Amino acid sequence: MQYRLDLDGLRGLAILLVVAYHVWALGVSGGVDVFLALSGFFFVGMLLRTIRRGTDLSPLPVIKRLARRLLPALLTVLVATMIATYLLIPFTRWDEIAQQLLASAGYYQNWYLAIAAGDYLAADPSTSPLQHLWSMSVQGQFFLGTLLATYATAWIAQAVARRHPRRHIWSARAATGVILAVTIASFAYAAVHVLSRPSWNYYDTFARTWQLLLGGAIAALLPLIRVPAVARPVLALGGLAAIASTGILLDGRAQFPGPWALVPVLGAIAIIIAGANATRSDPVRTLLGSGPLVWLGSLAYAFYLWHWPILIFYLIHTTRPTATILEGLAIIVISLGCAWLTLRFIEAPLRYSRRNPAPSESRRRWKRRSTYPAVGLGLATVLMLAAAGGWLGYIANRDSSLQDPPGSRTHPGALALTDAAPVPEARLFPDPLDIERDHPVTAKDKCIANYTTADLVICEYGDPSAFRTIALVGGSHAEQWISALHPIGLARGFRVTVIVKMGCPMFDEPDPRHFDGLPYPECRDWNLRLAEHLIATQPDFVLTNSTRPLHDGTGDFIPGTYVEAFKALSRAGLNILGLRDNPWLWPFPNPAECLAGRNTPEDCGEPRSSVLRATDPAEEWAEQIPGMVALDMSDAICGPTACRAVEGNIAVYRDFNHLTASYVRSIIPELDRQLGDATAWW
Repeated sequence: MQYRLDLDGLRGLAILLVVAYHVWALGVSGGVDVFLALSGFFFVGMLLRTIRRGTDLSPLPVIKRLARRLLPALLTVLVATMIATYLLIPFTRWDEIAQQLLASAGYYQNWYLAIAAGDYLAADPSTSPLQHLWSMSVQGQFFLGTLLATYATAWIAQAVARRHPRRHIWSARAATGVILAVTIASFAYAAVHVLSRPSWNYYDTFARTWQLLLGGAIAALLPLIRVPAVARPVLALGGLAAIASTGILLDGRAQFPGPWALVPVLGAIAIIIAGANATRSDPVRTLLGSGPLVWLGSLAYAFYLWHWPILIFYLIHTTRPTATILEGLAIIVISLGCAWLTLRFIEAPLRYSRRNPAPSESRRRWKRRSTYPAVGLGLATVLMLAAAGGWLGYIANRDSSLQDPPGSRTHPGALALTDAAPVPEARLFPDPLDIERDHPVTAKDKCIANYTTADLVICEYGDPSAFRTIALVGGSHAEQWISALHPIGLARGFRVTVIVKMGCPMFDEPDPRHFDGLPYPECRDWNLRLAEHLIATQPDFVLTNSTRPLHDGTGDFIPGTYVEAFKALSRAGLNILGLRDNPWLWPFPNPAECLAGRNTPEDCGEPRSSVLRATDPAEEWAEQIPGMVALDMSDAICGPTACRAVEGNIAVYRDFNHLTASYVRSIIPELDRQLGDATAWW
């Protein structure tokens, strides 16, 4: 096979697009899709040539070559990431990164992220420094699966036609047939699931397989493809234009790896076909075969591995959401430097076997150059895996601070704001490692409808034998108040009926959306069923959130869709308790991480004026809507000037927008006072 410098350059162009789009948070460039097509082209082409030659079909030599090619750089970056994590990232995130270290080393990172629904499309300080390795895991799984499937198909075909003189050719054709069939099946699978579960589909190996196998299919069929010389430059130019325009014209987050991913993949294939057996150059081949792009192509693998963790650690260090142009250029230069050093001193010495040393080196020089990095990297890898596993073991076996809540004398929480309770010196509660686990009891009881259902999940709390009922309805921001309502209901003699759904407030919205902008029809249907249920059961009061934060401005507001829902309940004779939503720490920081980084509660909070209006926006509507009363816990959450991450030695926030169950329990006296006034029950 003729060596193609232009494909090295295409690899260089692809990595340049990937890095630029990542560093400046531009979205999905299509560069990874080009990588996948090229990987499939080279790998499947190599397998088919081996089958046609009739040589040994043992997979072990191929696996060894893959390991020498892929593992040294990957393990180097993983070890460096572990060290940087220890130095730069709060210990509250170590368990997540330890799991991703193991997932990346074990080539199942894509499945880990699919389950966790990781958002790969924009870098920020809260993003994992290993998130980009999903594509390495996809390729690793593809290499192993395709190797075994292709060789097994060829072996079976050769066994069936063992006496045929052209059995090796026939076995290669049988393998090609399997490749084409799986390509079609994978494409159909991706096309269907990109609509129903785009986040999972993005990381799904089988949804991505068609992109790799389409490149492999071209490797198999390339000898049969004839392109007139006059059409080759046009074909190559069209392919280059398709690749370059992918990130500008398409939304890779929602559309890949569905049918629209054909744009960058077919662009790469067009360039492959246009340059195959070409006898003269053209502008695209000249560009892609130029020295800088070919050099970038030689560094593409290591460059890809390094750029993302360097970017994320920089954003963590500076606490910025994105890099400026100059900062981004510096990150690119540093990443290139690390990639070159990795290639020069780790990849190259370890890539060649003892039996097949680099042609220009003597055996003695090769041994000296390869032994030291091999031993060093091996020891570092063992230590990395031991450290990651050890930390995960510690987290799994430690006693949670939530099992032993302190009393209000040392941890007054909201009482420090509402009743001026003294706050003695005491440890933070919960421990930063437990803050994100401090959920309301409804989470443990699975008393919340998930994203994919429109069914009502109904649970009873408070006094189950009481005749009076408060229905707590809405999303997770309503759900969190059960930590106070349940004990108040027990003490005051009323039942709390909980009907909540993830990410779905009670509102009258015909086209609700997820937080990522994707349609959320289940929320609309759930709200319709909720309204029917409330009208049919007629609880004494319906308690739900009445406001939302202004993400593009300061303060909070009451959406019109909320008002319409409240009016509909009022017309049905229901009484509404509109509870002002707690202020959000938008968009950063994560309070647990911020506090673990030894920052002050003020540093980890927000100025009150930036997250709350001076008065409750729902009050004016409560005066106009019959049966509606506005409740406002803001003074139990924020001081006069700041909404801090800690009050009265208790962590206020579980994440940037939810309260800890422990802090909500400390608000019981204030909520009890306001509920008594609103209901006149006590």
